[in-house]
Amino acid sequence: MALPLSRATLALQLREITKRFPGVTALDRVELDLYRGEIHALIGENGAGKSTLIKILSGVHVADEGDFFVAGKVVAVTRPSESSRLGITVVPQDILTVPEFSIGRNILLGWEGGLARRGHLTANERRTVQAALAKVGATFDPDIKTSTLSVPHLRLAQIARALVHPGEIMVLDEPTAVLSEPDAELLMERLMQFRSEGKAVLYVTHRLSEVVRLADRITILRDGKRVGVFLRGEVARADIVRLMTKDVASSGAGGDRGSRSYSPATKSRTRIQIRELSSGRRFTRASLAASAGRIVGIAGVQGSGHGHLLRAVAGVDGADSGEILLNDRQLPLGSVRHAVQEGILLVPADRRGAAIVTSLSVRANLCLGDRIRRSVRRFGLRWPREERAMTQDYIKRLSVRPPYAEARMSGLSGGNQQKVAIARVLEGDARVLLIEEPTQGIDVGAKAEIHSLLRRAAVEKDCVVIIATSEFEELIGLADDIHVMRDGHIAASFPGAEATYHRILENALP
Repeated sequence: MALPLSRATLALQLREITKRFPGVTALDRVELDLYRGEIHALIGENGAGKSTLIKILSGVHVADEGDFFVAGKVVAVTRPSESSRLGITVVPQDILTVPEFSIGRNILLGWEGGLARRGHLTANERRTVQAALAKVGATFDPDIKTSTLSVPHLRLAQIARALVHPGEIMVLDEPTAVLSEPDAELLMERLMQFRSEGKAVLYVTHRLSEVVRLADRITILRDGKRVGVFLRGEVARADIVRLMTKDVASSGAGGDRGSRSYSPATKSRTRIQIRELSSGRRFTRASLAASAGRIVGIAGVQGSGHGHLLRAVAGVDGADSGEILLNDRQLPLGSVRHAVQEGILLVPADRRGAAIVTSLSVRANLCLGDRIRRSVRRFGLRWPREERAMTQDYIKRLSVRPPYAEARMSGLSGGNQQKVAIARVLEGDARVLLIEEPTQGIDVGAKAEIHSLLRRAAVEKDCVVIIATSEFEELIGLADDIHVMRDGHIAASFPGAEATYHRILENALP
């Protein structure tokens, strides 16, 4: 049935929206029409501009150029409160909560009356929260402490919060990425009900199966530009993937491999084997093997399980079944201590929250681990002079700026912080270096430096480097082997020399 696409039902318009950041144009004259009674899918790969567009809609960012219309009138949205007053409800990809509050208080945060109590819900508040939770199929108690809930439960609560005061325009960013199939099904039914009630829904997702099922229209972004708008049924899945695919050459962002070349006859002994490893709903029956000196890429979109696989190998996330073998010796599952003792070291994606201590100096961050060289830990004592010499050596080799051992980490750029995080695991004499989203939020120049650092680490330190990333282009020309995860399992594996961006993307999209 054709949509009633008329000016009378037009809820929101963006006209020639442009947004620039230093060194990059995130959105380039993008246009979007969103109608009442419509579910409109916004799709595109990482870096396409989806997140920037959502932040403009929510008032987090302000466009540099272009016009923003709501109900046919030009509006200026410069902060989230203005977006909310215009009836725009955004469910972001990130889950932000106050861990020490109850989940009910988090759901109502910002909408309380003047006499609201932090630790107690009134009878009316409880009824409001329970009704919102019931709409998304959540059965947990509104009084439960937020810090005790799992990520899928937090996502349901986040969606329930949006349903407490739903606006006429709803924007959902990857809402089903961490949900179970029944929970995702219930959410999609709810969205279809919103459509029948005349609300306008902008649905941002990597899941093409959901796009085909839900979307009345589809807008595709690539490299900050709109490359197509289609009615449902007008474009096939293969065409969507082709339109999303970036123009990435086979030599890729990873750069030249130089003298690094491998063949089955020259591979060294297998260093690590992962056999049929499973971790709840995160991922199932993942298997791979790698030899020392090789770089292995694990590609996946949000919710694919690629990051959880690395964290399970490092012992940070628990594993239900399977085996991890290092030099043919089986390791206990779910033990960070054993993993570190054996030289399996992780650089997590949350750089500032888990990989570095921003309040400490570069020297102090490098010296946090137990696997530091003996010359700076003699007789159980720290030797500051030797620590500074070691730190300055890393600063020189990795081109860390500013080049001072006592520089505070909080004053370093993201790229330099990442260099220090990698330097710490190299100082720990990693046998297996696990690194999640190594260049997330880092500029192009720093990306090239980090790729070079990882290549040198694999060869000079004779370790396995395993990279989990949602930025597929950085694996091309960098990884010797690539595994693509989709919906919690390894969907495809191939040599890095045979990889193309399109091939990775096609296998990664659910």
